[in-house]
Amino acid sequence: MKHIFLSVALLASVAASAQEFEKDNGVIRIKLNEAIAPYGTNSPMITNMWIAGRKVVPHDNAGADFQMTSRSSQGNNYNPTQGGDCAGRTSVLTGSIPNWNGAQLGTPASNGILLGIDPLLYDEPGLSGTCNGGQPGVAPYDMAFGVTLGDGVAVPREAMVVDMSIRKDGPASPDLVKALSELPVAFVDVNFLRYAYYSVDGVNFQQLQGSTGPSFSHDIKQWLWNENFERSGHAIALCDRADAIEQPAQGTCMAFYAHEFTRVYASRRQGSPNELALMSVLGDNATAPTISDTQWHTARRLVAVGNLSTVAAVIGHAEQNYPASGWARW
Repeated sequence: MKHIFLSVALLASVAASAQEFEKDNGVIRIKLNEAIAPYGTNSPMITNMWIAGRKVVPHDNAGADFQMTSRSSQGNNYNPTQGGDCAGRTSVLTGSIPNWNGAQLGTPASNGILLGIDPLLYDEPGLSGTCNGGQPGVAPYDMAFGVTLGDGVAVPREAMVVDMSIRKDGPASPDLVKALSELPVAFVDVNFLRYAYYSVDGVNFQQLQGSTGPSFSHDIKQWLWNENFERSGHAIALCDRADAIEQPAQGTCMAFYAHEFTRVYASRRQGSPNELALMSVLGDNATAPTISDTQWHTARRLVAVGNLSTVAAVIGHAEQNYPASGWARW
C-alpha cells in the first residue's frame, strides 16, 4: 500500500496540536482527537461517532471509543494503544493530514483524514479493571490511523474505510503479535446496538451467541460481563433489532468487514460511565504472525452501516471496486 506509506511519511512534517477534527457525509459523522478526562488532553482516535444522527460510539475513556491496538507476546501486559493508557493519559498526536485522499478510492480529500500517533501502553493485565498505571513515556512504535468516509459517488455514504498502520521504532522494540491486534475495536452504545451477528462469507449473517450464564443469546445486554465471544469469519455486526436476519431491510447496524478470513469478537463492557458493547476484528496472519522488522504494516477494514441488506451491499461494492493493493494482508 505505497500510497498509505507516502502519506504516513508526510505526517512527520505536520505539527501536532490539540485540534479536534470532524467529518460528516450525511450518514456517518465522526469526531476525532477530542479532549478526555481526567487529564484534559486530546485523545488521537475516533472519540465520537453517529449513524444517521444517532450516537453509536460515545466518548468514554482512553481505552474505549473507536481505535486500533496491538500487543506483544505479553498480551495485555504490553499493549500499545492508540487512545492512551488505563489511567486516562492519552497517546500523543504526532501529526495530521485533515484532508486526506491517500486511500485512493476516488473520494474527495475532504472526506478523509490521517492521524499520526505515538501510542502509550494501556497496561491493564486483565479484564477485572486492574490498572497498573501505565509506564512512563510513549511505547516504542509509530501508528497511523486513516479514515475515509463515502461520498455517495465513488463510495457509498454508508461506508467508512479505515486504514491502520504500525511500525517498530527500532530492532529493540518488542515484536508485536498480529493475532493479538485489534484492527479496529469500537465500544458502542449497547442500548442502541445490542444484538450481535457475524458472517463467515461477508454476505450472509447469523447470530453471534454469547453466554448469559444459564443459557446463550445474541442479546449483548444479557451476556456475562467482560467475556469475549469469538467467531471466525469476515464480518461482525451489531444491530438494533433482534430479528435483523429475518427482517434484513429494517433496522440499523454497524459492521466491520475484513477482506481476509480472520477472527471477530464481541463482549459486554462497563465504561466510564457508559454501558458498552465491544466489537473488534483481529489481525490474524498465520504466514507472518509477528511484526519483527521496522517497516510499516497496514491493515484495511471496511465499516458498513444501515440495515443488514445495506451492509451486505456495501461490502459487495467494496470487493468489486476498491483497488486490490488496498486489501494487502498486513
